[in-house]
Amino acid sequence: MLAERYLEIINELKKVNERNREVLEVDPTDKFEDEKAYSIVEYLTGEIEEAIHELEHLTREVKEGVLLLNSQGRYNLDTMPEFYFTCGNIIEVSIEGKWYRGRVEHDSKDYYFCNYEGKNLPLTEGMKARIRVDRA
Repeated sequence: MLAERYLEIINELKKVNERNREVLEVDPTDKFEDEKAYSIVEYLTGEIEEAIHELEHLTREVKEGVLLLNSQGRYNLDTMPEFYFTCGNIIEVSIEGKWYRGRVEHDSKDYYFCNYEGKNLPLTEGMKARIRVDRA
């Protein structure tokens, strides 16, 4: 579960972005300073929206297990046999006891973990993995 301090930050960021959107509803004047300020606020709004999205993702329920190769040649978690991974699915994999986030991809031979934070790895049976799902 995400610590309370980060949940508070999500709410604060939403308030900031609401204010940013209000500012962006008015076109900047022809003044250099206003045009630059508008561009900065526009950029920051996008970055804040991405931060909110990423932080909210971390509040989702975690389903953890080990990877199994099913009869169709796709991987699923042993704890969720009804769900199987395909290209583009977001997955978190434990590598040497540390969790990494990435996505599942296929290279025409087999599925692999496209690691957002490091080296890509082939998916293998028994690999500890998890996904995040909407809370019921």
